[in-house]
This record gives sequence, C-alpha cells and structure tokens, in this order.
Amino acid sequence: MTEKELSKYYWLRKEIKDLEERLAEFGYGVSATKLDKEISGITSTESIQEKRVVIIEKWISARVSALEEYLKIESYIESVEDSEIRQIMRYRFLDLKKWNEIDKLMICGKDYAKKKYYQYRKK
Repeated sequence: MTEKELSKYYWLRKEIKDLEERLAEFGYGVSATKLDKEISGITSTESIQEKRVVIIEKWISARVSALEEYLKIESYIESVEDSEIRQIMRYRFLDLKKWNEIDKLMICGKDYAKKKYYQYRKK
C-alpha cells in the first residue's frame, strides 16, 4: 500500500469535517424561518432544504468512503509482521497522530517513530 493510499483516510476525515461545518452554516437543525433571516441571498425554504439534502448526501457518501478506507488500511496494517511498526502505523494513519505525538505515546526519543516507519517502508 502506498503512502498516498495510507493518507487517503486523513483527507476523507478532513472532507467530513468540512461538510459538517457547511451543514452548520445552513442551519442543520434550525428552523427554516430563522435561516431565511440569517442566510443572505436565499429566500426560499425549498432552496434551503435542497442545499441541506445535497450536503447531507455528500456527508453520508464521505462517511461511507472513510469507513471503507479505514477498513482497507486496518487490513493492510494487520498484515505487517512487526508489532511496533503496526502500532506506529495505527497511530499515524488511523488515529491521525503527528509524529511527535506518536513518539510521546510510545515513550521514545524524538523522531524515533518516523525513522522506524520510513526504515520499514524502504525494505
């Protein structure tokens, strides 16, 4: 599995967060009357509802894609024989931790996890 494939989950999670923010902008869970007053340029309740539906459909699709990618990455990580590398990869690609956070979690020196991971990738 390539670095790009391993990072795909990260970008899907970012997309989901963006879609959730857009839903909040369109007042997900807020009355249409209040929305009409708050959102300039949108006067029709139907228009608001249509935009909500489109964003919710994108959000659901992104969530499904993220879950599929998560499962692919988890399956790949499970195939790695070295338990330390598996742990590093889970922290990095599934828990979306930064390298310095992984070093702290594993109680090791600065850049240890990153170096260990890239040494493994070179093999």
